[in-house]
Amino acid sequence: MNDLIKAFGPASNDMQLICFPFAGGYSTSFRPLYEHLKADCDMLAIEPPGHGTNQMDLVDDFETLVGMYQTALEPKLTRPFVLFGYSMGGMVAYRMAQKLEKAGIYPKAVIISAIQPPDIKRKKVSHYDDDAFLDHIIQLGGMPDELVRNREVMDYFLPSFRADYRALESFLHTDHTLVSSPVYILNGDKDEKCMQDAHGWKKWVREAEFHSFEGGHMFLLSQTEQISALIRSIIAAAGQPQK
Repeated sequence: MNDLIKAFGPASNDMQLICFPFAGGYSTSFRPLYEHLKADCDMLAIEPPGHGTNQMDLVDDFETLVGMYQTALEPKLTRPFVLFGYSMGGMVAYRMAQKLEKAGIYPKAVIISAIQPPDIKRKKVSHYDDDAFLDHIIQLGGMPDELVRNREVMDYFLPSFRADYRALESFLHTDHTLVSSPVYILNGDKDEKCMQDAHGWKKWVREAEFHSFEGGHMFLLSQTEQISALIRSIIAAAGQPQK
């Protein structure tokens, strides 16, 4: 199967929440979030090439990925929607918002989580040897201990992680068009780099609101209920008529 977009549950007439995963993640990464939000929206999640059930070849170029997602998403954007991206997915959501708005398609909101602003130069790690690269991923948190101890399984997922890191490292911030849709910036309060640079997002969006949650870089996994409550309120506000 090569489906780039997975739907959770049957379609309804509710607002769509479109989710972009962190490096190494795929649609199933958002299943816990869906369990909290299934009464509030239709949730769609990206299944990146070479991840989950998507048997396409891995893609390690950022703009190529965003273009593929845009092509797959646009036919589905027939009603109000919110973009939600986590870590690498947060940068994808930002870039997707830019591209959609240029095409005259405006999200009701854009939720960017656990990622520094696009002008920040990040340390490159995709070239590390396998041991050092896996150590970097493990240190970010969110990996169950039993998975960390199973090197065979970790080695299986290594190519998808490395492709995602290469993609993010290939991103060049050359389009400085401000995102017009309301933007919400979410971070874990122990994620020092993201917290330190969070307000730098103000330069790249017209309207920003900032939220922090207890935890480190992968606070999505430990604060699912709290994040769901915030997203629920964002969806409710987005559905209100414009004054």
